[in-house]
Amino acid sequence: MFSTSVSFHHVYRQSRGLERLFSEFKHRIPNIQPCYAVSAASSPAVVSFLRERRIPMICHNARQETLVGDHSLVIAGRRFGPSNECIVRSVGDIAPRAPASPRAPASPCAPASPPLWVHTTISHDGIEKTREMFEYIWAHKYIVNGIVFNVSNFSNPTSAIPPTMYSYKIALNYLFRNIIDPFEKEYGIPIPSIMIDGRNHITQLSHLDDIHLYIRDCRREKQPPVMRLILGSLIDNE
Repeated sequence: MFSTSVSFHHVYRQSRGLERLFSEFKHRIPNIQPCYAVSAASSPAVVSFLRERRIPMICHNARQETLVGDHSLVIAGRRFGPSNECIVRSVGDIAPRAPASPRAPASPCAPASPPLWVHTTISHDGIEKTREMFEYIWAHKYIVNGIVFNVSNFSNPTSAIPPTMYSYKIALNYLFRNIIDPFEKEYGIPIPSIMIDGRNHITQLSHLDDIHLYIRDCRREKQPPVMRLILGSLIDNE
């Protein structure tokens, strides 16, 4: 009985902490949708809390790891199960979903390919790899939900100092200038959403203010993409 009471108290306290956290999130960055990266640090109580509130989650599905890479499934808050959306990091992640011929009529019994999120790196090599994926997506008429990026490559591998919050402003400007705007013109594929992966970098509430400021400065006036922010440590530490 004692252990059950302690456990219930812990879950209740954690739930209250998460309620406050997401209230602050909505207050500080009201135009950005939060997402959560499920990890070994995730508790069942946290996952249950987020599902009830329809917070989108990203999780790793071992059965499909070889098909779509690490952290492969975005489990949309309203569509758990067969309508998962895949994050792809290379043409090799997309190819298993391609029909034998791009022009071959799809069988009515064939499963539809899930919408894709294209993971890119803020670098020259990242642009070229992303271009390869867009050309493949364009050829096979796939649906692109958006671009995913992080700023992990902004830090020195030999240093323990993480990249600054200003790195997000640099990264977003780079995305618009080198990928989003030119690719939309070249391939006719609009980018409806940008997903910022800050699971290991966004660790304090004050970081949300910085993110909001830099995103606001970078967003286009005409049809700006919907912004999402992937959280991990900030939620796990509640």
